[in-house]
Amino acid sequence: MFLGNYFDGIHKNYKEIFFSGISFDTRSLKKNNIFFAIKGNSIDGNKFISEAIEKGSKIIVTEQKIKDFRKGIFFIRTKNIRKLLAEVSFKIYNKIPENLVAVTGTNGKSSVAEFYLQIMKLNKKKVASIGTLGVKSKNINLNLFNTTIDPIKLGQILQKLKKEKIENVIMEASSHGLKQNRLDGLNFKSGIFTNLSQDHLDYHKNLKNYLKAKLYLFENLIEKKGNIITDKNIPQYKTIKKISLKKKLKLSAINEKKSNFEILSHRYDNENQLIKFKHKNLIKEINLNLIGKIQIKNILMAAMAAQKSNLNFENILQVLPKLKPVEGRLEKIGTIKNNSIVILDYAHTPDALKVCLLNIKEQFPDKKLNLLFGCGGNRDQNKRMKMGKIASIYADNIYLTDDNPRYENPVNIRKDIKKGINAKKIKEISNRAIAISKAIKNLKSGDVLLVAGKGHENIQEIGKKKIKFSDRKKILIEIQKKNKNLSNQLKINIIKELSKTQKLSKSISINKARINSNEVKKNDVFFAIRGKVNDGNKFVSQSFKKKASLAIVNKIQNNLDTKQQIKVKNTLKFLTNVSKVYRKNISTNIIAITGSCGKTTLKELLGSVMGKISYTSISPKSYNNKFGVPLSLLNIKENDKYGVLEVGMDKKGEIDYLTKIIEPNIGVITNINYAHAKNFKNIKQIALAKSEIINNIKSNGSIILNADDKFFKLHKQISKKKNLKLISFGIKSKTADIKLIDIKSFGKNFKIQIKFMSKIKHFIISDDYQNNIYNILSALAVISVNSNIFNLNKNIFLKFKIPDGRGDHSIIKINNKKINLIDQSYNSNPLSLSSAIKNFDKIKSNKSKKYLLLGDMLELGSYSKRLHESIAPLINQTKIDKVFVKGKMASLIYKKILNSKKGKILSNNSQINDLIRNDIKNKDYLMIKASLATGFNKIVNEIKGLN
Repeated sequence: MFLGNYFDGIHKNYKEIFFSGISFDTRSLKKNNIFFAIKGNSIDGNKFISEAIEKGSKIIVTEQKIKDFRKGIFFIRTKNIRKLLAEVSFKIYNKIPENLVAVTGTNGKSSVAEFYLQIMKLNKKKVASIGTLGVKSKNINLNLFNTTIDPIKLGQILQKLKKEKIENVIMEASSHGLKQNRLDGLNFKSGIFTNLSQDHLDYHKNLKNYLKAKLYLFENLIEKKGNIITDKNIPQYKTIKKISLKKKLKLSAINEKKSNFEILSHRYDNENQLIKFKHKNLIKEINLNLIGKIQIKNILMAAMAAQKSNLNFENILQVLPKLKPVEGRLEKIGTIKNNSIVILDYAHTPDALKVCLLNIKEQFPDKKLNLLFGCGGNRDQNKRMKMGKIASIYADNIYLTDDNPRYENPVNIRKDIKKGINAKKIKEISNRAIAISKAIKNLKSGDVLLVAGKGHENIQEIGKKKIKFSDRKKILIEIQKKNKNLSNQLKINIIKELSKTQKLSKSISINKARINSNEVKKNDVFFAIRGKVNDGNKFVSQSFKKKASLAIVNKIQNNLDTKQQIKVKNTLKFLTNVSKVYRKNISTNIIAITGSCGKTTLKELLGSVMGKISYTSISPKSYNNKFGVPLSLLNIKENDKYGVLEVGMDKKGEIDYLTKIIEPNIGVITNINYAHAKNFKNIKQIALAKSEIINNIKSNGSIILNADDKFFKLHKQISKKKNLKLISFGIKSKTADIKLIDIKSFGKNFKIQIKFMSKIKHFIISDDYQNNIYNILSALAVISVNSNIFNLNKNIFLKFKIPDGRGDHSIIKINNKKINLIDQSYNSNPLSLSSAIKNFDKIKSNKSKKYLLLGDMLELGSYSKRLHESIAPLINQTKIDKVFVKGKMASLIYKKILNSKKGKILSNNSQINDLIRNDIKNKDYLMIKASLATGFNKIVNEIKGLN
């Protein structure tokens, strides 16, 4: 090689001087290499000129004033030796990939580069990345000591990549690298600016200089008509936009309103993120298996760079679900059996740590967040207290340890950090390995541990020593140790934690939780609850006979296997606490249903329909109180996508208490009426009590409301304050989101037409009862939160069987006759009774007669007389033949009905049996309706057993 071909401004007499290569390090210098004598921060290359000459260098480049020739050595003087080194390097190594992309910014560089690499690879493009994580490509993979390496090594690497026919390369451009001109001589097709926050001020002195170094990329190194990619929401956007205009570069920005790319929605699904994208006319929902919303920004920037690299955007969207976490960047490490999570991140600046903690808290709002971190030595000292303060604000517990102390006393580093931390939160453990060990050992079910600062690094710098140490390897070792002491069942781990017992066998397993010993089956856990009437502790022996694996008791019974008993102070409270912790550790979407009537039927309907979509559990029977709710919650399976729970009340505060346990993703209020009115001054108070569910729905959750209900506006206002997604349903309302448009006979069934989001969908249903239609509309509203209802089968509701006692139709045989029994005996209130009467009236009985047997509606308090009497006019409008009543308040209805419809006032149960056996004829219809406590339900069950 000749000097004149690689250096500008060389006198013609010297252009033919030969050289064999270039070097700035005498240790690697070879004969006839040009030696660049660079004066660095700690080493001055000019002191090694003599050594370079001794090794055979005949050309020296320096910033010092030296004559051209001295003792046969040619000296080249330059004002900026680093810039010249880079320019010459890339002239020598000039066979480089065509599409170079550079990414700069304080945080996110490695993530953007890695995501770009993955996107291109998944689209079968030859690609490489160069940066903090090393050189990554199909055949060339190297570790690097600097984010932006020296230009000689970089030129060599680029030339090797070119030989591999790789034309797409993304590289991280650090502020040091840009300031020291390591990339001068390269032309980048695209440059990406992620963000700017405090870092490296030990080198740059202030943020102004730091930003100036970053912007050098865009002002000097982007090719003509090249691209700049950034974020419109960052403070530096205006400055970058000015540069793009001045340099005539194409500017693309995420969060730009004019962009033809848009994020329509975003939500978390435990460790995943579900994002709905719109690109031009294409809408696509993508499931990202990544922790942290910040990842979306990094992915979008990488996607834009991939698009500028001639990839079709639809192809880019297609591969996004396959993206894997970037090494040491919000990366989940291993799997812990108690559902706790360890996340590894490189965050070592105040802003990076804050973003990291906020992202984790946003994605896992119910989990306790533990942080392990320290700060590096011989670096920006000013950021230490700031990082301590950020840690103190956002973390629940802090393990303060050493990072890379380098040549500083680590005690002093930790002392600086502690100035910003609440002392009560700190556990100070200098040895990083011991700190990681203790932090993981202390993780309870569902806790999160963020190990921050070193990320992917495999060494720890302590003084002159560079010790082999990997956070990842240590974390995996400690997870393996922890898992040896944990059960494979989350429920057992929670029970062990909360009871603080160590005696449980590893082989023990739990099927279901029970509070009724009669229902216990093999491997169930029995909670011996002491109630007002029965003491569950008396039935522990029975539960073990039925092969329960475990009993939670108030008192250990020594005559039974003590290893299978766990003693707690209050078994109901313990059940509730176990359920609460379990809830926080499952990703199941839970739907909580309340309202004055229709709860159980809607719950059963949702269980039937959603069970066809995915794994679904529902609460049994009417388990809707302080016993049934925690029990039902604990019996949801870990892999269930949906859980449907019913929530009841008879006074203010009960729904609040129960839904605090449930923490539903979706809440439903079916309707408001005078159920349990005795405990309220007016019906508005009932509506407010029901609205307690709204306050406990998870953030970003949904509320389903009946637009036809009198208190819809009240509940809507309360929902707005909570910033929930509201979906309304209705038959009469013109503004309901999900609305009945039409209903027609369809053979023996009915065809309904519903409207949602301006689209029409048809379903086939078995009857046209109004309460059934309301339940279907409500169910569709619930399903629409997570699924496209237009993809549902039109017959999905057709074969649903109404629960016993809620209007089920059965034929009973008595005395050689068949009677059509409509069983509405489970409960009764004014709204459900009115609805039942209307439905009964609709039945086509031909020549058969219709009989109505009514019992009291209970718990109506001072409203009872008026509300009972209000039913009579409705009955009078129907074609019901005769009405029979039993009960003081039901007699008030009887008095107000037409004489032609009066059957008899009954005084005892034997008269009911006589009525059925003697008065009702073959093929006649009988509907029975009363509150549960009247005992009518028991009578009906006995009647059903008569056949």
